[in-house]
Amino acid sequence: MGSDASSAATAHTLARLGEDELRVLVALAAGADPSALPEFEALDVAAVADELRRQGLITQTGMAVTDAVARALGPFPAGLAPISAEPLDEATITQALGRIGDDDRRVLERLVWGPPQGTVGNAQRAVTWPDAASPIDRLLALRLLRPVDERTVILPREVALVLRGGRIFDENGERPALPRVQAASTDRRPAGAAGAFGERQSTDWRPVLDTAAQSDLWVQLAYAEEDGTLTSAIVRVLFVAHGSAYLVRRAGARLTVPTGRIISAQTLEPVVINDPPLEQRN
Repeated sequence: MGSDASSAATAHTLARLGEDELRVLVALAAGADPSALPEFEALDVAAVADELRRQGLITQTGMAVTDAVARALGPFPAGLAPISAEPLDEATITQALGRIGDDDRRVLERLVWGPPQGTVGNAQRAVTWPDAASPIDRLLALRLLRPVDERTVILPREVALVLRGGRIFDENGERPALPRVQAASTDRRPAGAAGAFGERQSTDWRPVLDTAAQSDLWVQLAYAEEDGTLTSAIVRVLFVAHGSAYLVRRAGARLTVPTGRIISAQTLEPVVINDPPLEQRN
């Protein structure tokens, strides 16, 4: 099976999973052991894993998700950042959280259930606790946020887990989010390797891109690569014309996506704090 068909089949399989199956799968993708978590104690995790294995979503040995599932669920399954290169221990995190104020905590609360990344000016600023003058300053100084690049900060995985009380999912939350792959008529089938996505392409992305171009908004765009791989990017929209969307990635690189490969688009609302607006990022 080609990679485009494999990715499309995986997306459809994920959409048909029951809630328990999906939660176990997302927890595994997030690097957690569901059998060791209180939120899964009423569930026969081994039986659910057997079913996920039967459907080809986790490996035949062990409890790792397949590469196709990892791609489909994106870089932040369960809204958690990847494991930190130099993680803080729980005692250090607890002590740091005790030093911050309500404004600082509100920034963390916007990121705690994901996506864990946000955009803010001068994210790589050198700042110490005595000099910290804003919520972002204080959170960076205490390492409760970490810079990714000049405009991006991330809530470290270990900090998020402490703020969540050790939970993978919000107990008041809904079914874990999946890539938005919706049905459309087959006359939208694109030519080439990504053709398998034609039957599943959403048609609601165009007004989102038009509005984003007019208002200079960030957009999370889900689309199929030339080989059919499902992927997403945070972009600003230059214009849509001649069968393609012309975009700029947040790092400044240009991106052109044929409209036949676009699956969905969603604008990202800025979170206004005592720094330049912090925009939540997927």
